[in-house]
Amino acid sequence: MKIRALRKAIVTLSLVTLLAGGLNPGFGHNNHVYAADMITPSVMVEDFEDGISDVKFNPKRMYDATLHLEDNQKHVRNGQYSARIDYDMIGIVDNPSQIEVGYKTGNIPLTGYPTKVGMWVYGNNEGHLLTTKFRDQGGSSFQAEFYDANQTGIDWSGWKYIEAAVPQGKPGPIVLELFFQLKQSNMSKKNKGSIWVDDITLIYEDSDEDKDVPTIKPISPVENDVLNAPLDELKVELTDNGAGLDLDTLSVLLDGTDITDGANYSSDTGLLTYPGEYVDGGYHELVVDVKDKAGNPASKTYAFTINAGERLFMTSAGEAVSNEIYPVQVSIKDYLNAESVKFALNYDASTLQVESITQAAGVALDSAIDNDHGVVQVALDNVTAATHDVVTVNFRVSSHAILGRGENYKTITMSNPNLTAGGVQTSSPLASPIHYTIAFPYQLAMTGVGLGTSSTFTVLDREGKPYEGADIVFTGLLKQSSVVTVNTVTSSVYEDDDTSSDVLMVANAGERYYASAEAEDGLFEVFLADGQTTGYISEADVSSQLLSGSLGKTDANGQLTTDLTTLALGTYQVQAVNGDQNSKVVNYEVVEQYGTDEPQYVQTYVAEDMSSQLSAAWQTKPDQTFTYIQYIEASDWGTGDSPDVNHIKQQQAESELQVLSMKENGTKGEIRFHNALIEGLKADTTYKYRVGYEDTWSEWHEYSTVDQNKSTPTSFLFITDSHTNQLQGMQTYQELMTSALTQYPSTQFIMHGGDMVDVGGAFEEWQKFWQASSVYAATLPTALTLGNHDVKSEGKEVFTKGANFPKNGPASQLQYAYSYEVDDTHFVVLNSEGTEEQMIEQAAWLKEDLDQNDKKWTIAMFHRPAYHTENGRESLVEYTQTYFAPILEEKKVDLVLVGHDHVYARTYPMLEGKPNKATNEGTVYLDGGASGWKFYDGTQYNYLNFIFDEDVPVYSAIEITDDKIRVEARTSAGNILDEFSVVKTTDNEPSTPTPTPTPTPTPTSPSTSTPVTTPSPVPTSTPVPTPTPAQTPTPSTLVFNDKVDVDVVKAIVEKEQSAPAVSFTDVPASSWSASVVERAAKMGIVTGYSDGSYRPNEKVTRAEFAMMLSKAFGLTDSSSSSFSDTQGHWASEAITALQAKGIVTGYVDGSFRPNQEISRAEIVGMLARLTNYVPSTSNPFSDVVTSWASEQINAFATAGIVSGIGNGLFEPNESASRAESVAMIIRLLDKLLAQ
Repeated sequence: MKIRALRKAIVTLSLVTLLAGGLNPGFGHNNHVYAADMITPSVMVEDFEDGISDVKFNPKRMYDATLHLEDNQKHVRNGQYSARIDYDMIGIVDNPSQIEVGYKTGNIPLTGYPTKVGMWVYGNNEGHLLTTKFRDQGGSSFQAEFYDANQTGIDWSGWKYIEAAVPQGKPGPIVLELFFQLKQSNMSKKNKGSIWVDDITLIYEDSDEDKDVPTIKPISPVENDVLNAPLDELKVELTDNGAGLDLDTLSVLLDGTDITDGANYSSDTGLLTYPGEYVDGGYHELVVDVKDKAGNPASKTYAFTINAGERLFMTSAGEAVSNEIYPVQVSIKDYLNAESVKFALNYDASTLQVESITQAAGVALDSAIDNDHGVVQVALDNVTAATHDVVTVNFRVSSHAILGRGENYKTITMSNPNLTAGGVQTSSPLASPIHYTIAFPYQLAMTGVGLGTSSTFTVLDREGKPYEGADIVFTGLLKQSSVVTVNTVTSSVYEDDDTSSDVLMVANAGERYYASAEAEDGLFEVFLADGQTTGYISEADVSSQLLSGSLGKTDANGQLTTDLTTLALGTYQVQAVNGDQNSKVVNYEVVEQYGTDEPQYVQTYVAEDMSSQLSAAWQTKPDQTFTYIQYIEASDWGTGDSPDVNHIKQQQAESELQVLSMKENGTKGEIRFHNALIEGLKADTTYKYRVGYEDTWSEWHEYSTVDQNKSTPTSFLFITDSHTNQLQGMQTYQELMTSALTQYPSTQFIMHGGDMVDVGGAFEEWQKFWQASSVYAATLPTALTLGNHDVKSEGKEVFTKGANFPKNGPASQLQYAYSYEVDDTHFVVLNSEGTEEQMIEQAAWLKEDLDQNDKKWTIAMFHRPAYHTENGRESLVEYTQTYFAPILEEKKVDLVLVGHDHVYARTYPMLEGKPNKATNEGTVYLDGGASGWKFYDGTQYNYLNFIFDEDVPVYSAIEITDDKIRVEARTSAGNILDEFSVVKTTDNEPSTPTPTPTPTPTPTSPSTSTPVTTPSPVPTSTPVPTPTPAQTPTPSTLVFNDKVDVDVVKAIVEKEQSAPAVSFTDVPASSWSASVVERAAKMGIVTGYSDGSYRPNEKVTRAEFAMMLSKAFGLTDSSSSSFSDTQGHWASEAITALQAKGIVTGYVDGSFRPNQEISRAEIVGMLARLTNYVPSTSNPFSDVVTSWASEQINAFATAGIVSGIGNGLFEPNESASRAESVAMIIRLLDKLLAQ
């Protein structure tokens, strides 16, 4: 039952509730609360019928996103309106890209506790995730998730009603914060598109209302099918599991023509059919729309091609090159008797213009070209078999042609085709569309856009080599303008084109301005530096130069530097040109200069070898291209205020420009970052250094290299999450660090766990952080890692360009991920804010880095924790847990430093994702809490050994000696809140260690738990071994059993070596499953779909997996299956082979249920029956203890053939995907054949 009266009202379930509680303040337009006279099973929260003026729309980490009120009835589920969201998240690396939709008035109190949330969503198979967000009585957030454990998001096209369970048991009353959130973290799924949402509903009781849309399934031809013979009959399956189909709403369009009356629907077979003889050869698009009797709509649009019969065909190159001719040839395939041909081509007029049309010899041509609207109509007569390549349309590609954001290609389509013989139309065959991309002979890049600074252009050819001799030219406004230079000492700039008008300003000799191309009545109109104001200057006082020509030619390095490009704020266009060839037009914006002439914010950073290197960075105005670092040993300084110049050494710095915003989404400006790395310094030596140029230098700073003595302690401070976004935040952080350095004066360097600032896209916050860290940063080097707040907008560029970290990490993560060493400790810094693809790349680099590590101690740092400490985040699986933690724990990393949760805590030693509470073996994760002003609530989860959940800033002082890593955590007041040691595991360590005494912490306010140290091991005596009788040996590893012919399997696997390369459109090379899917396809185990996809996330049926298994292991059998439901099934032979080998047994009712989705446990069970597996003593998953396949799952997990989903879960009863299925098969083949 739809309760529309309760729209935009606090949910009130009964009249009794209303009378007892009185009227609550409402929300929405009317601010009313309505009550029903009975318990209502559901309440409409928002249907958008009153508009969207009171709806909050908050996009985050998006290129662009907008909210609209939709009235197109195709995209409205009920009523007159729905909400349409247009979004663009292409190329946004920050995660997650997200859109929040709720009420502007904020959180909405709910009376009662809904069990579910429902809504109608019109999707396009984008894969995005949807949630609805609530908060409990204590303010902690939780969400209803409209996706499964595999994070399968929007996987449908058209309208679909979806529901999500609301987590129960939260302390109430609860509030609704957001109607829904749309999220995406997978770079391969970040796209440009739209979704529509309608009728968002809170559900208190389940109802039997039919909300399932009908199913439309192409049968013959299938979607994107290519037939090589005439079509017998067009068949589409229409089914509905609810109220039944409403055939009065049925609409069928073939190539835009309504064929509904000619189609026939059989309720017995569920098939919609149309005679194939009425479907000509060529390309076709079919659109089927139908509703059920409950009004639920379904729509399906798909294409197919019939390569049979006399038909039209278009051919062209895949690339259209800028400013060149792009020919499209139209031919007649399988010529029969056509004498006349008519058709129209539809094209993008901003990209292509028809320049000429060439017909075959003897063919008469009549055409009409409309280049404004992108249509050319062609009529041909006297066509014969000899002239089947009847005509070529020659397009000129625009020099300004580009693919728009989200466009993979441009399209040329055919319409209104007509073939005629003897004056009678014989067919109307469409040619398949042409898809083409835009190519350019040259690539143009530009740096330097600060007002009044020089710009450098770089031109490369199509092979990426520097191109000499290309002209750089303006396009657009400046191409039609000039530049004037003031020749007199001063010249007045007038408000109007009249020297008697007011004087706007006085221009001085040598100043230049953009101006009109020519003077009029003795005056040039000039554009002042602000880009907004125009005035007039006397022609007699200036010299002028037209900007319609070349700004200059590129040199042997492909570069040209000019100062004509930044004379006024504004947006302009340039292009590289060589004859009739050109680059893509580059748009650039001239922005203000940020920074000063003097070097600012001098900072030092960790280097690969801090016993011999000094790494420093600073910043200036963009026009200060060259700066230097000077340094001298402190012992050579001498006795005066200035150093002995004979001992000063100087090194030129490197620099980079960066455009950024002083405030988030504010006005842009440009700054120049400088950095230098001095090498060859003496160990354990104090130096003095300064940075600058000519007569402009910083003050002298002191810096000491570390020693190379492994017997001396290594000391550093660890802090995280300073969020310096305001003066108060600066003060808090500076007070904490001052206290820490006073308490630990032997500190050698600093490690910061990320979120240095609150908004990375606000440069003023970075300036505040550098200012706050000035108490140590010029003297003590710092290691930083990116936090989720730092990466916003230009924050990630500031992080790398504004600092100077070791450049030894993975290629795509230089300076985001890096390593360095101090004495006998190896440090690794990782970026937790990367895409999944980047996390995979970092994980591979991490493994390689740790494999080469020969140091005694290893410490890693990244921002997002693998094991959370914040309340409500226990089940949140970060990429760090998926990709980093297994390697860190396998490689026995001693200590991992993290942040993000703003709660100081440390784990027990972690082994294979589980806390080891019995011994010291494992990796300890330390969340450093917060060093600023922002705090969250914590929860001591079972893997946490200690937690300090007070809202005070903290730091950790860490000292590394030969026998341990010692950690002392303190508040800014100096009070110890925790101390513990990490020691190396020894062979004789007892299973129940004895703890050593620990001082009682003295926090600023009472602590919620008592800290304990990681205990030191107490040795026991070595027992004398007692002989035991010899036992019959058992296999220690997996081996194939006699059901498998190993030679046959080897032959199947060897197919991979000779098979051609295989790729699928939806399995990018960066996907985790790309390798296994490609290998399985090469071996013939799996195939893709006709549209070139593999559909890796689609669930696998029992029949499909039986087929995979039989192909992978060469299993065959000629007998008949005894299963009651597999006779005549397409996979019956594979199922029979598996049954004969005892790999499948079916169900007690004698069925196999081939079309039922197969579970992860069933897959492991089938694979296990091919092996003599070894039962494992390990129990890595907490949710398989009661599973019938627990023994097999544990054995296969120990062998590395299966893995869990995180948090110690395997989810044995969840359906397996196509990617997961082949991964397990390939891993088993690799494991067993390698032995």
